[in-house]
Amino acid sequence: YFFQSMQYPVFNYRMQDTYCLKNTLIMLKNYLLLISCAIGTFACAQEIHSALQLRNSHLWRGLEVSAGLIYTGDVHLDYKNFYGGFWAGGNVDGSYKEFNNYIGYKNKHLTLELWDIYNFSPGATYNNKEFFNYSARQTGRFWDLRSYYTISDKFPLVLSWNTIVFGRDWNSENTENKYSSFVSGEYPVYKKEDIEVRGRVGYGFALNNKGEKNNFFAKEAGFNEISLIISKSFTIQGYKIPVGIWGMWNPVSNNAFLQFSVQAYSF
Repeated sequence: YFFQSMQYPVFNYRMQDTYCLKNTLIMLKNYLLLISCAIGTFACAQEIHSALQLRNSHLWRGLEVSAGLIYTGDVHLDYKNFYGGFWAGGNVDGSYKEFNNYIGYKNKHLTLELWDIYNFSPGATYNNKEFFNYSARQTGRFWDLRSYYTISDKFPLVLSWNTIVFGRDWNSENTENKYSSFVSGEYPVYKKEDIEVRGRVGYGFALNNKGEKNNFFAKEAGFNEISLIISKSFTIQGYKIPVGIWGMWNPVSNNAFLQFSVQAYSF
């Protein structure tokens, strides 16, 4: 995830040290609460699910996070309407590495998730060597609060609001969180048997920009994702292999990407 490195403000050493210690303790407490909720979900889990995908790139909210041969894997456990798990990704040359934890809740129409995202790619311009650093001004991670709402079965428009609530989403002076947000609408424009075509439009902006144009996803607010996603399943000797083609355009950054993917397994 692209984000420019930030400079630290000049504070009295003792004031800054006390602030960082206090903030770290608060973040550690919140993280332990997150982990305890996940452990509670795992202990009472009714089902376990996992999947592995191979892709030629990793796309996310108008960004190409990494290119090359990408592998992404997911393991999560369900308990009634709650779930929690881990998501990881990387590429074959080691230039992209990511490991995330998440918890979620879902019912017929609403899904809520909190993702703890940590990208420790070697070439990162932020702190990518301290996984357990939860100091707000120093951490290399971010927490992504996600929500999805499906209007109805007859009109399956999915509306989504996502906001970065903690982590490396600070302003240029490294004093406040920008709360960068991404809202989108997604709709299945075509569906027949084992093929589906979905269209998505997304808009990125910052809730707290204080005169700065850029946000976590783009250099300025705007429609930074227009996507057309095609998925189809092929059956070979009784084994179903889902494949996907994803075309993504970013008018704000003036670029476009094409992703091919195949799901190696899922259960």
